[in-house]
Amino acid sequence: MKHETDMDPLLRQALSPEDEPGDWLNQKILRQAKEREEMKKSYRKRIPATAMIAAVILFVGSVTTVAAWKYLAPEKVAEVMEEQGLAAAFQSEDAVSLHESQELGGYRVTLLGILSGENLTQYVSAEDAEGILDGRTYVVAAIENQDGSPRPDVSDEAYGADPLFVSPLIEGQDPNWYNIVTMDGGYSEIVQDGIQYRIVETDNVEAFADRTLYLAVCSGTFYDQEAYRFDPETGQIARNESYDGLNALFRLPLDSAKADKEAAEAYIEKIERNLSGEAEDGEDAAAPEVETEESAGLAAKVEGWTEKELEENAVLLEELTQVLKPDAEGNITYSYQVGEDGPGSSGTAPIESFFAEGQKGMSPCKQIISGDEKEEAAYIETFTLNDDGTVTLKIYQYGK
Repeated sequence: MKHETDMDPLLRQALSPEDEPGDWLNQKILRQAKEREEMKKSYRKRIPATAMIAAVILFVGSVTTVAAWKYLAPEKVAEVMEEQGLAAAFQSEDAVSLHESQELGGYRVTLLGILSGENLTQYVSAEDAEGILDGRTYVVAAIENQDGSPRPDVSDEAYGADPLFVSPLIEGQDPNWYNIVTMDGGYSEIVQDGIQYRIVETDNVEAFADRTLYLAVCSGTFYDQEAYRFDPETGQIARNESYDGLNALFRLPLDSAKADKEAAEAYIEKIERNLSGEAEDGEDAAAPEVETEESAGLAAKVEGWTEKELEENAVLLEELTQVLKPDAEGNITYSYQVGEDGPGSSGTAPIESFFAEGQKGMSPCKQIISGDEKEEAAYIETFTLNDDGTVTLKIYQYGK
């Protein structure tokens, strides 16, 4: 096979006893055996830090190792995304290369690599430093259709029709609250040769390296608490093996020597403050927008508006209307974005946070999302409790 022919000299070079390279260099050489030339458009999304809630033994029976040269290497994925600094960092000794796959719910998910650290820019030149941030964790995964059909390209109309939630999770911390949404996360994505590659980015989780760290991959926009089981006594997170769908769960190998209990505790306290809206000066609270004098005035103005008054003073964005069904614990989960690059909001919250006991109809809790300053527009988020127990989310555009 051609792959074998191409790899022979590289293997000899990597395994030569005269050179005695480190393991990370051997991995780099092996990964270079298969290069893709075609450069395709990438998709990038910042997870809004607006969720009030983003919501045992690890199942390993479906984990397999796969041929490394079937997939782009993590640094190549970053390179295709034109993140040269990140590509360089993924070739450093701090990067860990992995090739573990799980096949669930019609998908094959392969964990390709992880990079985490406080000083990642040491690996890049000054001009490339813009593409990478210190104090972050980056995880690369490949996602395929199990039947072999290609994943839709990011420019295809079908792209995003089956959204996927990919996030690191921390042993001992409830994943409903501690996931990519609350951990200042986001992701970039490309599709090449029918394989969907995602680079997930969050705050650095190395402080928790003395615990089990996971990567969860499930269907949907948010963490699905039905797909996994969290044991509050042991802190372990596991797949719900009776779940009918995608609920992959991998272990993330980080050096336990880099754990920092004091920093971990400080980070937990920070997230708790953010979730409660009590962030200290200089920290981002988990609110849907940065409140300005203008938005605060608008919030006060619209608080008492009826649905009829909203329709008279603002424009209903009908395509964003959603009917939300509460889960078993009485929480509703929602997500929306105005246009391709507009503002948005997302979260999971108990119904009682919007409605008083016995109340029906529109909640007086109306949130204001600031829009693009050039558009001079704001967006009003409303929740209405229906007779059947569902909640209707409507978004109105106020201004231009």
